[in-house]
Amino acid sequence: MIPPALKRTSAFYTFTHWRHLLFDPEYRAKDRKALADFRRFCNESGGLGLRHNLLPRGCKPKTALVVSHPYLPWTVIESVMIKGLQMAGYEAVVLRHRRYNFMRYRRLTGNKTVFEYSDFDSQGDPEWVKQQAGQLNTIHDWMNLEYEGVHVGRFTLASAIRGRRVRQLDFGSPAVQLELRKGLEQSVQSAIRVRELFNKIKPDCVLVMDRGYTGVGEVFDSAINLGIDTITWEMGYRSNRLVVKRYHAGNEREQPLSTSAESWRQLRSVPWKPEYGRKLREELFQCYETQDWFSLVGTQFDKQILSQQMTRQRLGLSCDKQVAVIFPHILWDGSFFFGEDLFDDYTQWLIETIRSASANSRLQWVVRLHPSHVVKERLSSKGESKPAELAVIEKVFGTLPPHVKLLLPENELSTYSLFQIADYVVTVRGTVGIESALFGIPVVTAGTGRYDRRGFTLDSSTRQEYLEKLAALETYPRLSAEQVELAERYAYGVFFCRPLELSSVSFEFERDATATPKIKVHCQTRDQWLASPDMRRLSDWIADGKAEDMLILPPGVSGS
Repeated sequence: MIPPALKRTSAFYTFTHWRHLLFDPEYRAKDRKALADFRRFCNESGGLGLRHNLLPRGCKPKTALVVSHPYLPWTVIESVMIKGLQMAGYEAVVLRHRRYNFMRYRRLTGNKTVFEYSDFDSQGDPEWVKQQAGQLNTIHDWMNLEYEGVHVGRFTLASAIRGRRVRQLDFGSPAVQLELRKGLEQSVQSAIRVRELFNKIKPDCVLVMDRGYTGVGEVFDSAINLGIDTITWEMGYRSNRLVVKRYHAGNEREQPLSTSAESWRQLRSVPWKPEYGRKLREELFQCYETQDWFSLVGTQFDKQILSQQMTRQRLGLSCDKQVAVIFPHILWDGSFFFGEDLFDDYTQWLIETIRSASANSRLQWVVRLHPSHVVKERLSSKGESKPAELAVIEKVFGTLPPHVKLLLPENELSTYSLFQIADYVVTVRGTVGIESALFGIPVVTAGTGRYDRRGFTLDSSTRQEYLEKLAALETYPRLSAEQVELAERYAYGVFFCRPLELSSVSFEFERDATATPKIKVHCQTRDQWLASPDMRRLSDWIADGKAEDMLILPPGVSGS
């Protein structure tokens, strides 16, 4: 048996790589392409600039544990976060993905230590899993299941739904029960191994992305439980933007792009100017027009902004009735991560919402299935398939009534066109709720953890209250000027103050089938890195160790 310490060495993974090259033709072919991509990144995209060690000279570094993302292109953008950690005085230790194509970029960034879960001998806690397995019969049972303070049930459930690309799980199915039990075993094992890893490296900071699935969630929960500085990073709403958020026991269910209570206090104290609202709407239109609105998942690729008249004609909507637009979340993506939902899951919410829409013919309804389905399915190893939302609608409703229109993900109509005709918007907590409110459109929410209860949305405390709102939705007036201003303040914080606009590197996404990232490194010397305004802001925020949000207020505004 090979000692775990040896597995982590450069010599071991180099030896393993060359052995695969010699004896595995398929591996050899894949590596040829991976090596060509890496060389192109180094020689044509400035990747060699990542070589510089940005740790402050003469001081002992602290330790940051970075949980690596499984999508290789994110590893490069992850390197920007690692550079920020270095400038803040942290040496990065990486967890997951010691494969050679990842390690090329790791070595370039200067990461000397990479752990895998398999480096630790723990076999988990099979007796505990066995005791629990027979008692887990509902979604609530799984959602409430914890192992030593880690939400193993929630992570298992979210991972199974995402892995299967399904809307819901049949808890009575023997195949599903077996898969969930194996998933629970893995999550419990990961929780124990994380504890062993923490004992070994004693991290001062933890950095994660997509913290709701098995393999990452256990690190996130464990770090919060131990009071370790816990940071998430996400792509922003457009190219060349990153968003970071610091978590603790009091905000662990907040969505990463949300604003904290303190940020919201500062944003409300800003002397408001009409130009801020105009700037927001111009930015929104430009992002949709250039198809750069959440282009990391291609939400607006090949979409067109049409006039109100053309949009109504395309959808078959009359001009004598108001329009309500339902924006479903992807049923299998990001389930159970944030806030509290009125319904058991996104599927139950979708069914009950469409049922209410079908019963209210005083309005015309449009159900806009999430456009990012197109890219997400192409990135999936399962290939293209029917959206889970469409399968639910066909199974439960068959044919929708004439006053309820269905807009499929591949439809060429831009979401922006819907804002121009919508009188009402319905979502759980989607970004469309922030966008719609900028146009004075009332937004009905069905969950917390994002922008609810900020004064510009129609929120509910119970399912019944929510359904009653839908039943009489046409009676609610458009947002007042005061409510629109609150929406503007919140949107300004989310889209302008929270994201970090990058200058040390840049990234955008090809308008191709999989939104391929294009990344360039502009800083080529240590001095350039240390002087770059984006890295200084990032490293200062990391070093602060307290602020939940990185918040950059308008020029001349202190936020006091």
